[in-house]
Amino acid sequence: MEWGATLGSFASLLFKFIMGNFAVMSFGNIYFLLALYLAHYGINDPRIIGWILGIYFAVSAISRPFVGIIVEKLSFRRSLVAASCICLVSSAGMALFSHSAVFALLFRAMAGFGSSLFLVGLTTYQTLAVPERIRGSSFTLATAGTIAPLVMVLPLAEWFLRSGMYEIYIWLPVLAAAMCLAVAYSIGFSDEVSLSGGDWGSYKDVFKDPAIQVLFVSVVIFAMTDAAIVSLAGLALEKGLLASAFISTQAFVGLLIRLFGFRLMDRLPRSRLAAPSFFITAVSLMGLTFVHSNLAFVLLGVVYGIGMGLGFPLHLSLIGDAAENRLRPKATSMVWFLMAGCYFLSPVITGYLARILSFTAAFRIISALIIFSAPFVHKLFKKHLPSKL
Repeated sequence: MEWGATLGSFASLLFKFIMGNFAVMSFGNIYFLLALYLAHYGINDPRIIGWILGIYFAVSAISRPFVGIIVEKLSFRRSLVAASCICLVSSAGMALFSHSAVFALLFRAMAGFGSSLFLVGLTTYQTLAVPERIRGSSFTLATAGTIAPLVMVLPLAEWFLRSGMYEIYIWLPVLAAAMCLAVAYSIGFSDEVSLSGGDWGSYKDVFKDPAIQVLFVSVVIFAMTDAAIVSLAGLALEKGLLASAFISTQAFVGLLIRLFGFRLMDRLPRSRLAAPSFFITAVSLMGLTFVHSNLAFVLLGVVYGIGMGLGFPLHLSLIGDAAENRLRPKATSMVWFLMAGCYFLSPVITGYLARILSFTAAFRIISALIIFSAPFVHKLFKKHLPSKL
């Protein structure tokens, strides 16, 4: 069967994956601006705001190894519906009771769990429902939905806040949660992957599989380059440049890569592209430490966007390549857990190095370690995950 006809037969399901990713990421991204909303209502203690913002990510990360087990026990449809309802309740609670720091903490924690369950459930479903021959392109297109909210939704949310329309802003996540619920209900029983009576293995089975071990190592290294974005403002400030020149460019290029370069993920050997993807992003980050103009930041953002645009969906699609069906829910949970963990570790490590040396030195050290690790990870992939293409 031709590639186009093959993907076309899954077009309806692929659209659900795109919209599901768009909805759950919109749900999380809108709250990036929550501090502005809270300050308007008198909650401006940096410590309290930090906890309200951070507890979402903490619960989301900690719960990921466990939500995979929930997905195994329920059908994907039920898991996604339950996750959407939790997001709906939490966002409505934030809209109604966010003037109370205690309630805000409670509903943000609920939101972290709900979004984690939805994300892991949707990704696991995709690894099982989509055939191997189009798995790469399906993830490349589907993850375009993870970037789109930064371009489409976040600017709108900020405009509402800057225009004084605080009530409209705080209800936007409710709409995103409702979209999650609509996607969950749109997964008909004909789309379901059978889960009943399956032997889903244990985490011990997951961690002793050599191919999955290599995938986890690659995910951690790749995610460290992804999470470097969190500390980029410090480097830009040190150089007197605009962090947005790099961040906006890489996001736009990454989106273009996923929309127009998705066929590459099926035509090229995915296991051979993993190490090159984080090699490219690390080289771009290293380059940032040597340049002194916003134009150079933009050009390096293009390079980084190419590596990130391919690398992120590639590592998600590699779950299906590395893990047998029965291990995919737990393997998927761990991949998302490791990515979240890197978003915690990266700014901490960078911060300590920057305090001792500088942000420039910190970025050079971390980038150099990642660049030098790429050939070794590539050899591990060749040994434990033979290319099928």
